[in-house]
Amino acid sequence: MSVIPSKHLAVGLTSAESGIVSFEVPTPEPGRDEVLVRVQWAAVSFLELWQADFKLMPQYPQILGISTVGEVVKAGEDADVDVGDTIVAFAMLSNQERSFQEYALFSKYHVGKLPSNISPREAVTVPDNFTTVYWTLFGNLSLPAPSELPAKSSPPEANTPILVWGAGGSAGQYALQVLHLAGYKNVIAVASSRHHEYLRSLGAAITLDYKEKDIREQVLKAAGGPVKYVFDTISEEQNSLGHITKVVAAGSQVAYLLPVRDGGMGAVQGVKYQPETVFPDGVELFGIRVAVYHLQNETFKKEVQPKILPKLLADGLIKPNRVREITGKTLVDRVNAALDVLRKGEISGERLVIKVSQ
Repeated sequence: MSVIPSKHLAVGLTSAESGIVSFEVPTPEPGRDEVLVRVQWAAVSFLELWQADFKLMPQYPQILGISTVGEVVKAGEDADVDVGDTIVAFAMLSNQERSFQEYALFSKYHVGKLPSNISPREAVTVPDNFTTVYWTLFGNLSLPAPSELPAKSSPPEANTPILVWGAGGSAGQYALQVLHLAGYKNVIAVASSRHHEYLRSLGAAITLDYKEKDIREQVLKAAGGPVKYVFDTISEEQNSLGHITKVVAAGSQVAYLLPVRDGGMGAVQGVKYQPETVFPDGVELFGIRVAVYHLQNETFKKEVQPKILPKLLADGLIKPNRVREITGKTLVDRVNAALDVLRKGEISGERLVIKVSQ
């Protein structure tokens, strides 16, 4: 095992005007129930783009990245993984947990041991959006959390239509898989037609193309009327919420990932935390703040990442996103190149990943 340095390299923002840069930070010491991880891989998401371009959640210096695969190099005495284990992790409340750095510190509740049947490169696409999906479906929408996955019996509303808008993206793909494993049989997936066959293999019962002019009518027809449960992974005023408000009614529940945006996938004009879209009276709205799931649900904190996710990966029940690795000479080069891909909207149906260290 190599010597753990007192300082290490990180990539992020040092001020609102700095742009993406590299800088040194102290390497933390793990507490009793924490682990220090040498980061090997990180996934890149739109969150990092919004932090860079729109100064979302400003705190400076601000290390970026929330989805990590790495090797445990030091573990507290109450940790449930050992030095040398490869883990997957999602956490985002502090700089020490971020993935665009050589070493990251995690609570034992934010890590899961990576099984040997999946590569670290693929696995890094999983923890942030799997956790987001689980929290959205079973911690916000009133779908009962299954006692195990796959569920041994059908849930009470197994045949109730559930709409996943943006099903071709990373979170959407995991939503389809989790709903399928939980026993929901009538999931309507809205995504580009190029992804429809693959989305049906993940569990979608019906696939619809968001580009169709009559997409609202198609959703209502597929659902047999207003949709009771909606998961919007896009959260754009015009391109998702503006359609969804026309396919729901009193008694419906709509969960949307924060922040809410204006404009297209790669060319947004801004971000906010409250939609301006007006919904019918009686529609319940949930803006998803997954960063604090572990503070709001003790069972989810102890189960989702340490136990549920590793088992599903080991059993081959969760397929990771299709991967596109972004290369570059340095870590800051790789981060900037990945953000440019997102900024230009040059991605569909896959997840960007970068190598952080060997």
